[in-house]
Amino acid sequence: MIKKNSVFSVMFILFLTKILGFWKLRVFAQLFGASHELDIFWAAFTIPDIIFMVLVAGSINAAIIPILTDELYDKGNKQFNRLFRQLTLVFFFLCAVLVVVMFFLAPQITNWIVNNEYAHKLLNSDYRIGQSDYKMFLNLFRIGLLSPLFLSISAFVTAYLQVRKQFFITTLAPLFYNLAMIIATYILVVFFKLDVMGIGIAAVIGSVIHLLVQIPLLIKYYKEDNGTEISVKEIVTNTNVWKAFRLAFPRMVGVLGEQFNTIVNTFISFTLTAGALSAYKFAFSLHLFPINIIGSAVAQVALPDLAKYSCKNEEGNFKKVLNDSIQLSLYLIFPLVAIMLVLRLPIVRLVYGTGAFDWQDTLLTAWCLALLTISIVGQTVVQILLRAFYALKNTWRPLVAITFGIVINLLGAYYLTNFFSHYYDWRPILEQVLLQVANANGSGVMSVLKSFFQDASVWMTSRGDSNLAVGGLALSFSLSYFLQMIVATAMLNKVKKVLSWEETMYPALLKFLNMLIMIVGMYFVFKLFDFRLDTSRTVYVLMLTGVTSVYGLLSYLLGSKIFSPREYNMAEKIIKRLKGRFRNGSNISN
Repeated sequence: MIKKNSVFSVMFILFLTKILGFWKLRVFAQLFGASHELDIFWAAFTIPDIIFMVLVAGSINAAIIPILTDELYDKGNKQFNRLFRQLTLVFFFLCAVLVVVMFFLAPQITNWIVNNEYAHKLLNSDYRIGQSDYKMFLNLFRIGLLSPLFLSISAFVTAYLQVRKQFFITTLAPLFYNLAMIIATYILVVFFKLDVMGIGIAAVIGSVIHLLVQIPLLIKYYKEDNGTEISVKEIVTNTNVWKAFRLAFPRMVGVLGEQFNTIVNTFISFTLTAGALSAYKFAFSLHLFPINIIGSAVAQVALPDLAKYSCKNEEGNFKKVLNDSIQLSLYLIFPLVAIMLVLRLPIVRLVYGTGAFDWQDTLLTAWCLALLTISIVGQTVVQILLRAFYALKNTWRPLVAITFGIVINLLGAYYLTNFFSHYYDWRPILEQVLLQVANANGSGVMSVLKSFFQDASVWMTSRGDSNLAVGGLALSFSLSYFLQMIVATAMLNKVKKVLSWEETMYPALLKFLNMLIMIVGMYFVFKLFDFRLDTSRTVYVLMLTGVTSVYGLLSYLLGSKIFSPREYNMAEKIIKRLKGRFRNGSNISN
């Protein structure tokens, strides 16, 4: 029932967008490496990002698209357009007020971050944003506050067009955002010598472009409602506006909690080695590649249909769209998870290995990537499950699942970063256990394990000196989404019985098994070529990555003939269609 042609079209544009996103981060890596200066940029933009994510981004899928969908199908274009104007004005006003307040409070906020002794004691370490960073942090913070203003309007335009199922332009907007940031960053940093300030200004330019790209199509579809003005009284008395707020509020709280996680992770990263936050950010962007392309594409296309079938009380169609969306996303996501796990080092080298980004940065980023990859499946499925809740006009239950995830991440961020900071202490114990098991000498295994668990409590509550401590941030994030997926699944079935063993769990487990087989085969191919090639040269790293990936994808495709026959038939049709187009193109050229 889900429109696969729309999904693949959106996926293709998101793929190009993500490539540009990697190119953008590669420019950052080339110009600054995983440096303290770049860490300041990430930290300074945290609050502006939170403003946009909490007030606007969190509301779009949870409330705005479902409310606008109901208005379009129940009352027609005129009222649909009018409600769109009302909601846009209200949310932009709130965003603007908060931005202005934050702009004037920026010196006090910056001063607290630089000088607050409680933050030092809370983190049990020397806080690495010092007095010398005050001016840079303050300027970046204020520049970053401009982005939410433009992005808030752009997000509502995106919602309007997606309700009308115009996905092409809405997915082009972030593509042009990344392109604008790449060009502007390079010009401002290289030619105007603005350092990281250039990245901040480039982000504002990108947010303007994000809006301008969508305006022509909005004008085409939008028709004025007889030119009548919208009054404050009309907005205040409109029940749909208040309904949008009621639906959006739980999601705002959930996003605020998620962003609080981001702040905690940012603070903790500054207690680690220099560049830890940047290494984590680089890895985080990489692991989002399949989520942003596949998960986002499927969720975007599914939400308007889920909202429509919920509005019309067509439970069978709702259930089919939801399960088709989950199975399609898992089928496409699993092989990318396998590739990122096995080829994490060469992938990081190929994407970021340039300029100031050295081998130590590569190892640290690859370590984070391996642990973040675990979260990809959870994040993908959660995206779709949340859309199902929103389509059902139920935004409180997802908040419970999100809260569970937040608690796990907060606990894990503290305990696991400490644990991994003792990496060189506990690794020998595990190696000893594995060696004894391999040699079938179990006499000392229990005593070694007992010692390990006794020491573990000490390692989790004290800070060691290993730079791999940043892996604790990645692993806690992954565990939080795994738990969130389980809780969201259980709660959705309490609201409406739409997920089952036969239609959801069993097909997913078969796909997972196919991925495990793919990983084992890829590992042996990778090791075989790794020993034979000089991987200090980029061309050989590229060959190693390409050969191993192609083998893995072929293995997964053949395996899906057994484990996922329906998806295999879909893939076979797409391959045949591409072959036909290639042959037709060759005939024309001849």
